[in-house]
Amino acid sequence: MIGGVETSRNSLFPSSIFSMTEQSKTLEIMRRIGAPKPEKIRITGILQSPLLASLTLLLPGGKSDTSAGVLELMGTNEINVRFINKYKDSVGNTSLCLCIEAELLDMALKVLDKNEASLGIRDFIYHPQVKVISIYPHKERPRIAERLLTTLRMQGIDPLSTNNASSVISCVVNSEYVEKALISLSEVFELP
Repeated sequence: MIGGVETSRNSLFPSSIFSMTEQSKTLEIMRRIGAPKPEKIRITGILQSPLLASLTLLLPGGKSDTSAGVLELMGTNEINVRFINKYKDSVGNTSLCLCIEAELLDMALKVLDKNEASLGIRDFIYHPQVKVISIYPHKERPRIAERLLTTLRMQGIDPLSTNNASSVISCVVNSEYVEKALISLSEVFELP
């Protein structure tokens, strides 16, 4: 496996969910002519996680949602989940994104393969080397989320997943893009 390479076992995940192979015309024009420099937003901090691996599973939705079973398996096998994001797609399937220690990816894949049928896993995709970038504070400041995602997109960086809590917004980024992401974020956020 090569770091940052998206790997899927099946083809149920549309490629547009995980990569920006086709950019919008507006974004392309903004990149070419240059967007106006926005005023910096003052924040407390930008943190990055150690090297992780991400797994995104397509699970059945509705009453047969098996997310808890996946998390129980991870815990039983001492695979610590460092990031989690769960959402329903337009047809009611559940997508579950987990980030774990990169060195435990092979073990996690074996556990998921062994329990695929019992959990109803329809497909899963993984990225062997990712990091989570988190921005503090986020509470009651929607411009921070907009600025984070717009800045990354302008740099051609597509977060694999995002999540927020009352005081932080986090996104999962392929490790090969982390340095570029941090440099571009330092240009739009002001640290104390």
